[in-house]
Amino acid sequence: MPLSRADPAVRSPGVSDGLAGQSRADRRRARSEEDPAPTRRRRSRRWRIVAAVVAVVVVWGVAVVVEVVLAYDHIHQGQAEVQAAKGKLSANEVLTGAPVGDLHAAADSFSAAHSLLSSPLLWPVDVLPVAGRQLRSVQDLSGAADQVARTGVTAVQQSQSLLRLPHSAGPQRVAVLQRLAALASATHLALSSVDLGPDQNLIGPIAHERTTFANDFTQVRTTLARTSAAASEAADLLQGPATYLLIAANNAEMRSGSGSFLEAGIVTTGGGELHLANMVPTANLALPPGAVPVGGDLEARWGFLLPGVDWRNLGVTPQFEVNGPLAARMWQADTGQHVDGVLAIDVQSLQEILGVTGPVTTSTGQVVSAANVVQFLLHDQYVGETYGNASGQRVDQLSTLASATMNALENRPYSLRSMVNALSAASAGRHMLVWSADPRTQAIWSTVGISGHLTSSSLMATVINRGGNKLDPYLSVTSSLKLTTNGNVTDGRLTLTMANHTPPGQSEFIAGPYPGLNTKYGEYVGFATVNLPGYVRHVSTPSARSVVTSGPEGPTLLEATSIDIPAGGTETVTYNFVLPVAHGTLTVLPSARIPTVLWHTNSTAFEDSKSHTVSW
Repeated sequence: MPLSRADPAVRSPGVSDGLAGQSRADRRRARSEEDPAPTRRRRSRRWRIVAAVVAVVVVWGVAVVVEVVLAYDHIHQGQAEVQAAKGKLSANEVLTGAPVGDLHAAADSFSAAHSLLSSPLLWPVDVLPVAGRQLRSVQDLSGAADQVARTGVTAVQQSQSLLRLPHSAGPQRVAVLQRLAALASATHLALSSVDLGPDQNLIGPIAHERTTFANDFTQVRTTLARTSAAASEAADLLQGPATYLLIAANNAEMRSGSGSFLEAGIVTTGGGELHLANMVPTANLALPPGAVPVGGDLEARWGFLLPGVDWRNLGVTPQFEVNGPLAARMWQADTGQHVDGVLAIDVQSLQEILGVTGPVTTSTGQVVSAANVVQFLLHDQYVGETYGNASGQRVDQLSTLASATMNALENRPYSLRSMVNALSAASAGRHMLVWSADPRTQAIWSTVGISGHLTSSSLMATVINRGGNKLDPYLSVTSSLKLTTNGNVTDGRLTLTMANHTPPGQSEFIAGPYPGLNTKYGEYVGFATVNLPGYVRHVSTPSARSVVTSGPEGPTLLEATSIDIPAGGTETVTYNFVLPVAHGTLTVLPSARIPTVLWHTNSTAFEDSKSHTVSW
């Protein structure tokens, strides 16, 4: 039987291939040494594959970087467009649609960024545990910004329609306010579904961007909620019936955060209408000591000025939520009439309103407009007056001007958008303050910032006139604030520089001397006061003549020092203090002075015509 090749028997025992006993690896190595070409070909193929993979990765990486850079540019362009839109939110600009273009552009920029960041090219990054979280955060933020911007476009367009509605009659005013409240509430609700994405384990730059966006977003929603509440409450107030005490202040003789309250009268509301009764000089409303108890910080700090006796000293504290209810009690003690709240206005607020209503004629025949009201009330009405003649006419000028302005406000046609701007500007600078006896309503006024309340982060610098003259328009005040981090605390130094620019030739009533004070012509006598955040420590005033009063004033710490500045003179007072934190924010509140106080801080300068946040 023939044998196969596989049969061991066919092998010749004397023939060997020389590889017996070698491993498979050794045999491959031996063959490669005989012929290296196959190995080189395999290595070449492997390197070409690796090179191709590396090239693909590099191209992908470059494409990812390009897309991220483009998205970053779109995001920052959108942020700039949002800031431009925020600067165009006055009622006049809303009516003309000024913010719409910027908001549309911002929405398009954020949408483009979101599309780039959602590209399939970035899908591999999305599944990575760390990088994916960063990517998802930026994706969500860009999408949220797009949604917020488009919601803003809708809100502005709807506001345009509302601001064009008729509002000359009382019921129409109430209806417009109610619809504005509804729009703000609906916009607030529309933003409740916005998702800002993950907020944990983000790298520094992305965490910063998210925090900034979240803070801005919270501010937008808070503002909408406040707007809705304020518009609704204003509608209820106009619908009435309600009785408010109106007190008028003159900035020619300043107190703390307001002028001296010189006149008072009653405003009644009902059916959307306002009616002002005759105003009376507060000098005629003085009460006997003890008739109206004061108590609290006001008594502890300022009791020696008898704020419950003399209405002109109500403003020694900037807390209108304190002196508002005190004014209501004093009015009731004087007249027996209960009021639902107190409204304070000053010269600047009258100027804002006259800019809307147009000129008015007082009962004495004086034509007053927005262009001349400040000069008239701060100076011209006092020309030729002395303390020996009848100064009642002076008070009547402010009183009759307030009455004429309120009458024009009630009976003349005017632009609703212009009035919104005017009242916003007046309340932002503390030129219009409101207190309500109803706790719910008072909470709304506090929330929208027109109640004159202070917070634990408030900072205010004021000068109180105690010379019985009208020199505040001639007193320039500059505040310099320096904050220096020192370990876990911050050293603060606030320097007030006051210069008396009283010119010669002024009447006795303007420049003094006030009888019995032993002062000279043009001499400014008073108190320099600062309200520091309540948590400050180690307050000192090394440059002060004397500390008049110091201690808690609401949530702040008050420090008041005496000043005496002759005409042409300058005085500086420095307050040193320690903030027990390394970093934080302060809110500089307006003083309601005319002219405003100029502030210099570590990095910026501003006027105190409205609140300003200082960070360090």
